[in-house]
Amino acid sequence: MVDHTAREIHHQPQAWAETLSYLEANSSQFLSFLAGEGEEVIFTGCGTSYNLSLSAAALWQTLAQTPARAVPASQVFLFPQTVFVPGRKYRLFAISRSGETSETVQALNFFKKNNFGQGCALTCEAGSSLSQTGDLVIVTASAREESVVMTQSFSTMLLSLLYLAGRQAKKELKLSLLPEILSQNMETYEPMVRELARNLSFQKFIFLGNGPYYGIAWEGSLKLKEMSLTPTETFHFLEFRHGPKSIVDDHTLIIALTSQQAFSPEQAVLLEMMELGATIFHIGSSRLSPSSKLFEIALDGEGINDYTLPILDVAFLQLLGYYRAQARGLNPDQPKNLTKVVKL
Repeated sequence: MVDHTAREIHHQPQAWAETLSYLEANSSQFLSFLAGEGEEVIFTGCGTSYNLSLSAAALWQTLAQTPARAVPASQVFLFPQTVFVPGRKYRLFAISRSGETSETVQALNFFKKNNFGQGCALTCEAGSSLSQTGDLVIVTASAREESVVMTQSFSTMLLSLLYLAGRQAKKELKLSLLPEILSQNMETYEPMVRELARNLSFQKFIFLGNGPYYGIAWEGSLKLKEMSLTPTETFHFLEFRHGPKSIVDDHTLIIALTSQQAFSPEQAVLLEMMELGATIFHIGSSRLSPSSKLFEIALDGEGINDYTLPILDVAFLQLLGYYRAQARGLNPDQPKNLTKVVKL
């Protein structure tokens, strides 16, 4: 039996390399779109693509120094007054793996019909409904998936948006280093993630992330829900201290995505949570003090920063969901109640 989910998780380094080559080959049309009108950038999608939008907006505003927001696709046409200001022009990035997600297709059509600005369709499927509407179409065909749960499509489309933000900002991000960095570190750390995921004593799963890591934390939370049917919660680091920490005990696993910019206060939260009994699964570029309650992935070196590290984090969260599903006797290729394409 083909294990699509595992194959696609492990295919990410290749998908990234091929997509970066595609982006470089077509950079002139992307630069033309980026040079167009638009006072604010809106990223939109559904489910995983909305989580992607959260991180993309944070990365874009930081890099390009242009106001950027993420909104669920349904809000674009159901509550447009909360998204758009009359008389202002926008650039909208509509994101859908299949290019057929009902709300995302409708959001881009609504945006264009009302002349709010220029729209970009970002998808893995050429010729899809979404790709027929955009002023710019980006097709990350190397990240096409057979699985229901999105894995390589998420990271590859986010990488594409980071590439565009870097070009907009004229900043060299050394993205070509990322495929090899991910490949080497997946080989190193996958056994540890597998061991952690198979520990069925954990009953509470909390994901923490700040800034561009917040959308990644939500995506990790969603992967664990989708694949292993595990209830999860997601917070900003310091927000977790304001009430939610009351649930922490010896059966709590906190999945922490630390940043370089705010590592000191993030570290303080994690130390407090370990004192309360939690086990920490930490991914970052700085190490915490060794502890029996700490599982840690340290990603450092050239090309790793608060722009690129969020994308590198993703694969390890996907592996956590995948191996947790196996430990619970579930098939990650057949998630409960889900379909590959959501149409209303």
